[in-house]
Amino acid sequence: MEYSIFRDTLVDMPYPEIEESIKQNACVLLPVSVVEEHGPHLCTGIDIYLTQSLCQKVKQKLEAKDQKVVMAPPFYWGVNSITNGFVDSFSIKPETMTMILLEILENLKKWGFKKIFLLNFHGDFIHIKTIADIVAKANEENIEAYFLIDKNLIARIDLNKDASYLVNIELDPNKANLETNVIDIHAGATETSWMALSYEKLVNTEKAKALKPTNLTLTDLKQWVKGGEIAKAITPLGYFGNPSNIDLTKIKTMADAIAEKYSTEIINVCNF
Repeated sequence: MEYSIFRDTLVDMPYPEIEESIKQNACVLLPVSVVEEHGPHLCTGIDIYLTQSLCQKVKQKLEAKDQKVVMAPPFYWGVNSITNGFVDSFSIKPETMTMILLEILENLKKWGFKKIFLLNFHGDFIHIKTIADIVAKANEENIEAYFLIDKNLIARIDLNKDASYLVNIELDPNKANLETNVIDIHAGATETSWMALSYEKLVNTEKAKALKPTNLTLTDLKQWVKGGEIAKAITPLGYFGNPSNIDLTKIKTMADAIAEKYSTEIINVCNF
């Protein structure tokens, strides 16, 4: 199918080609995200679809800069501590996620890959901190893994800002979100637009255009992040933002700029 999440990954490569990429010192992009509800207009797989879409864009830019790179198959069994009141928001315990991802990283190292970069599109803070902890443990085991993360999140989640395994991505908040009139953080303008750009068939555009902005406050947000039935009561339709504000032109520009920043930072690490 044209929107296969395995497209451009190791899954679609015969093993001799993978062996050759290792000889050429290719780095690895590992998409890490979740399956989670995203309102009545989007499928529940958008976080992993968009993480994979971002990885594809980053891969293209790296190859244009003569950096050898491969994509690992996506990991989509993460933590959903906020939307876990909805069906199909699979939530895995952090310790389970840690065990599985560490073993995946061990495999990649055993085969000969030297630098592994984890990318994530899911905004759950527990999920993000779990990835950071996994990468820290991997490095303790001499696995050279890195987590590419928005610099603005490091202080908010109380991560070690000086950790070499955290690759800071400086994104302008005003240019990393399409919607500026309302708080737009889940299944809103940005995610809906990016999905419409990359996986049009998985977006019910007519339904998205009919949805009203949630117009929620920062106080609502503080309650929403408690998850479960509390979050579901605040966002009964499963979205937090303005899904109707679909802008394919702006999201294309934004996605390209984000991919460029990611590829630049990866090049910096690979050349260090």
